[in-house]
Amino acid sequence: MKDRKPLSLNTAPILTLLCLLCGSLIGCYSAALDYDLGWTTRRVSGQVEDVVSGKPVGGGFIIVKEFYGSFAGNETSEAGNFIPRARLLRSLKADGSFEMDFDWRASQFELNFVEQGYEVHRFRFQRQLGVGNLHYVAKMIPSSNWADELVLGVTPLVQNLLLEPGYRLPEPDQLFLGEWLAKQRQENFGTE
Repeated sequence: MKDRKPLSLNTAPILTLLCLLCGSLIGCYSAALDYDLGWTTRRVSGQVEDVVSGKPVGGGFIIVKEFYGSFAGNETSEAGNFIPRARLLRSLKADGSFEMDFDWRASQFELNFVEQGYEVHRFRFQRQLGVGNLHYVAKMIPSSNWADELVLGVTPLVQNLLLEPGYRLPEPDQLFLGEWLAKQRQENFGTE
């Protein structure tokens, strides 16, 4: 029987690379983000909670911006532009949970959590090899002045989605956002 070495010179670099990959995945995310190992990111689920009380925030909606890579250059010959698309998740459950599929063609996304009485909470993520399903806990901070938050944070975000055709926001989502914004303005300022 031949005397075999447990690690040959060929397997040592592979094991080192694997250890570095696993170590980088373990240490690069906050406690609010949990993930399953997988080939690539496909699904995002999570919970929306009040940061003060820890109770679920069951109202509101999530504005999802997905960015698709474009390798064509622009006027300055820079490559790597991103084409944005937007959609809404209006199905926040009473327990504050949400789920969304991450389009396999998109290279990154941004979630904007919007709820009356809270500051807008944003979460950005780039698709990564080795990260399968994501589970994110959005900690919503109560707004000390909802009228100011509506004018300075929420309105520019919503108006940009409604006025910028590049987002290609579906018509039912545009209608929902327009009506929601008009209702908030009426309740807080007495105007539309």
